[in-house]
Amino acid sequence: MDKNKMYDIYREHLLEVNSYTNLTTITDPSEIKVKHFDDSLSIIDYISEDSKVLDVGSGAGFPGIPLRIEKNFDLTLIDSVNKKVRFMNEVIEKLELKNTRAIHTRAEDFTKEKRGKYDVVISRAVANMSTLSELCIPFLKVDGLFIAMKGPKADEELEQAGNALKVLGGEIIKLDRFDLAGNERVNVIVRKIHPTKVKYPRGKNLPKKNPL
Repeated sequence: MDKNKMYDIYREHLLEVNSYTNLTTITDPSEIKVKHFDDSLSIIDYISEDSKVLDVGSGAGFPGIPLRIEKNFDLTLIDSVNKKVRFMNEVIEKLELKNTRAIHTRAEDFTKEKRGKYDVVISRAVANMSTLSELCIPFLKVDGLFIAMKGPKADEELEQAGNALKVLGGEIIKLDRFDLAGNERVNVIVRKIHPTKVKYPRGKNLPKKNPL
């Protein structure tokens, strides 16, 4: 299927479903292209076609599905909200994406079966950097990449996340800063340098309530 057609199908289904269930506050088609599709694709150079990728807190499928439209890799998307997972699986089916699935689960639970299984873990607009690191880094193989897609508060979040990254085995290797239609964006690239202790991520919503 032609990629442009795939994006058209995705956008139309997003707007249709969003008319009766809350998936996104962005409803202008040109803004969807820039703020959802283009933003998602800003990390494409970090994903190779032999990568096993996990998108944590995927929502309506960003950044994972646009990346998967562009490149053929194994993609799992997880979200704790079932209506969003249902929407993502509808999109996956409509776009005929192979090796791609959306699963209704929480990161804390999914880690129990998928610890250390992924080459790349990606997440966009989910939680602060400390919390997000605890939810994402345990999924990575050593030497794998965790990519947190952030906005203008990235530097402040990174200051607070120093201890969390150290405890979890992560090391910041790069900050990709760019302007997206007047919005400041920062993609934080973290390499996993040693295994994460099995006690992480903690349950009972502790990564959010009491960040490391």
